[in-house]
Amino acid sequence: MHFKLSPVHKAIYVALIALPFANFAADESAVKKNNVEEIERVTVTGSRLIRPELTSSLPITSVSSEDIALSGLTSITDVFTRLPAMNGNQVSIDENFGADARNNDGRQKVQLRGLGYARTLNLLDGVRMAADTDGSVDISVIPTTMLKRVDIKKGSASAIYGSDAIAGVINYQLLKDFDGVKLNASTGISEYNDAPTHTFSFVGGKSFDRSGFTLGVEAKKVNTFNRGNRSFYDPDRRDQKIHGIFEGTNWNSIYGPDGNFTYAECNEDTATATYHMLHRNNGTQGNSTSDFIPYSATYTGESGQACWELEDLAQEEVEKIYKDAHGYNFQSETLDASERTEYSILLNSYYDFSDTLEGTFQLLYANKDNYAQEAAAVVSRLFVSENNKYNPFDRDVRMNRRLTDINKRNTTTQITPLHIRLGLKGELSEDWSWSADIVHSSYKARTDYPAALNRTLLQDSLSGPEVCLPENNCTELNPFLDLEALNEQLPDDIMIDGIWTEHEAVTNTINVSAVGEVYELPAGAIQLAVGAEYRTEIASNEYDEVRGQYKLVGNLGQEDSNLPPKRKIKEAYFEASFPILQDAYLAKHLSIDMAVRYSSYSDSGSSSTPSFNAYWKPIDELLVRANYSEGFRAPTLFDLYRGKEVFTDRWYSNSSDPCSKTGWDELPLCKSFGAKVAKAGPYEWGFEMGGNENLLPETSTSRNLGLVWTPDYINGFTATLDFWKVDIENAPERLTRVMLRENARTNGELFGDLIQRNPETHVLEYYKSIIINIGKTRSQGYDLDLNYTFPETQFGQFNLTYSLAEITLGDDQYLGDDEWTPSIGRYNNLETKQSYGIYWNMDNWSSSFTVAYGSAAFNSSEDIELDLSDVPEKDKYRTARDYARDWSPSYDLKTFNLGYDADEYGRFNLTIQNPFGETPPFFDTARGYDRGPNPRGRYYTLSWFKEF
Repeated sequence: MHFKLSPVHKAIYVALIALPFANFAADESAVKKNNVEEIERVTVTGSRLIRPELTSSLPITSVSSEDIALSGLTSITDVFTRLPAMNGNQVSIDENFGADARNNDGRQKVQLRGLGYARTLNLLDGVRMAADTDGSVDISVIPTTMLKRVDIKKGSASAIYGSDAIAGVINYQLLKDFDGVKLNASTGISEYNDAPTHTFSFVGGKSFDRSGFTLGVEAKKVNTFNRGNRSFYDPDRRDQKIHGIFEGTNWNSIYGPDGNFTYAECNEDTATATYHMLHRNNGTQGNSTSDFIPYSATYTGESGQACWELEDLAQEEVEKIYKDAHGYNFQSETLDASERTEYSILLNSYYDFSDTLEGTFQLLYANKDNYAQEAAAVVSRLFVSENNKYNPFDRDVRMNRRLTDINKRNTTTQITPLHIRLGLKGELSEDWSWSADIVHSSYKARTDYPAALNRTLLQDSLSGPEVCLPENNCTELNPFLDLEALNEQLPDDIMIDGIWTEHEAVTNTINVSAVGEVYELPAGAIQLAVGAEYRTEIASNEYDEVRGQYKLVGNLGQEDSNLPPKRKIKEAYFEASFPILQDAYLAKHLSIDMAVRYSSYSDSGSSSTPSFNAYWKPIDELLVRANYSEGFRAPTLFDLYRGKEVFTDRWYSNSSDPCSKTGWDELPLCKSFGAKVAKAGPYEWGFEMGGNENLLPETSTSRNLGLVWTPDYINGFTATLDFWKVDIENAPERLTRVMLRENARTNGELFGDLIQRNPETHVLEYYKSIIINIGKTRSQGYDLDLNYTFPETQFGQFNLTYSLAEITLGDDQYLGDDEWTPSIGRYNNLETKQSYGIYWNMDNWSSSFTVAYGSAAFNSSEDIELDLSDVPEKDKYRTARDYARDWSPSYDLKTFNLGYDADEYGRFNLTIQNPFGETPPFFDTARGYDRGPNPRGRYYTLSWFKEF
């Protein structure tokens, strides 16, 4: 069984991309034959017209199931992770480590050029798939072996496909007319003998005289590892460095099963604060102060410095001492990524009613179970009253403890997508064809949470008899006992269960279209495509009623179920292609396309989005392409109508208030308070999230200029270069820091009704965090792809590839602000992503080595340059260390693959991810190893493919 590309696919590969997973097994004679064959005319992703595939106005990357098989990677998302065009958060759970993986619900999402998941449109065989309530699509539900190919079109396509296509379109094209059976099995294991992965897939198809079907089934089991099983996950990193220059920190937690109790003392006159931490000795009753080990630190500041700030600094110092002696390794309870079990089935069938009429039926169904686990929730800053009969300190103290055996933080999520398509297509005449589809697509997910501690009852039981009343079912609790004895004391009803979340999104679509030739010009025929679409969208979010009745320990909000009104969308489009010149001087080909789409939303108004494309081949070896297009994206139903979700008594300090940060005196509202405002401490603040029915649609303007060079005198070489620019108006985001800053900048005029401060201390106590139209977003960059296939030698054939996606500009202009705030190089929007690889094949053997690289990012809205000139000497180290912590390091993903085609016995692949066993660079305490190489270590995958 030898994998080879069709002439059409080879044309895409040679002319448009330098894909790292190209089918280099094709022999040289096939390549030469392909060069003289007439390019087949088909429908290209991003256009409804029938055209040569070489005339795409925007860069297209194509990935086939054979490409994936030859790469040795087991899923399309593993391939996407390595494509430079996929910027933003990494998309594959298998390669998405850190907190994002640990807390996710099993979805695998993609975004182009870092512009956001909701701005990338996903199509299944050319029709829209249902997005989740946040606008993203889980692509892992599609059986990989059922794919003919995946076309990734980078650039706005709203004029062709409507809303959500601002960043581009990804079209998953299915196998059709397949006769036979394909089997695929793979198994993987880490060098530490953990995190096993098993995959099995079956594809069977049969073509008859007038009909045919292809059926694909895929099953996958993905396991992970406990972070305690990796030495480099030890949180004590005092002997390490951050960002290459600054000392690391002991990241062990002060919240352990033994617990500690704290209080602070402050003298404003001397600007001195002392913070005390009392560690409870395990095995004691805690009824005497001798059962505790005391730790304390004193900080002396400047005259007039507020006590809250002095106490915070003293607390930071004593926590360092405490961690050295009793720090708790929370990683020992944490799974590095989610564990999941997946099953999916896809049927693609057709029936020819006549020579000019064909019917299509497609069905996709999947069932995914996902399990995620992190360290037990923290019981923090609860007051043990001096009147509590078990309190030996004769004063109020705060309890910091982790009840590791009962207050778990693990979730299970079940996802069940369904996609059904009924289609007809036929011929109106020799030059005209038509098609019609009815599509039902839905996405449903339910997450169940473990039982959680009733924080109100727990706090009452730690108080004195004046608060802990028997008629309220309260019994005074001794929090100073060992964990097992403490758990036995807890009342039965202190653990609250029945906590869950369920959301569903449904899209129903009816569309009709026609395409054909209307007039013959000297350079070719004018083509025209017209169509109309009617679509409805329904979304629902349901939650348990438990969180509305109790305050719970853990990151759980009180949520309201909601059922937004049904959205109705009416759309019509027009697309035309005009060939201007053919085989003329300096114009082997010149044509112009134009398109416009009208969209009317029942809840978001209407819009017309045009696009204009030009294709020019001055010589056979060079294609110049240009595109101008406007885009439109309506708010999601979730953004408009999301139910209220309330988070009260947050267990950590609020770091979002601009009035408590450096530069507060430059903001009118903060300046009016007369002094820097204290941060809201743990359990002293809260916030709520919800929808915004006044949210406006966003619009965009995109430009692209590209070159495709295939020189005859360098046989086997291809280069593409594309420059692009995107401007977005009314970009919707939930950016609390922006809302708070704009409120402070406008002296409370903007968003004043959403923000609540203490009338005396001005501390931020409560705010509503809703989606708002933040203003403008602009982004620009260029993509470079190089590919060279060497002439075949006695040592086989070699192929080199290089791909670069560089974003040279990315920033936001918030509301009425005149300044632009950088976004590129911040958080997960990387300036540079690149991949390169070397491939070899000879006879039945093949091998490859690839590297995917992502640049460093700064995870803060503050100035990216560190300035210590105005920082007191004693605070310089802490300031520099905090700055270093804001950097997430660059990363690379290395993959080695060796394959052997054993003919009738199938093809065998051995793939090694992270082949050199490199330790990934550390990021921070919450996210750990957020960038590659994967902390699984060397990961070996053995795959087998067989086609009958």
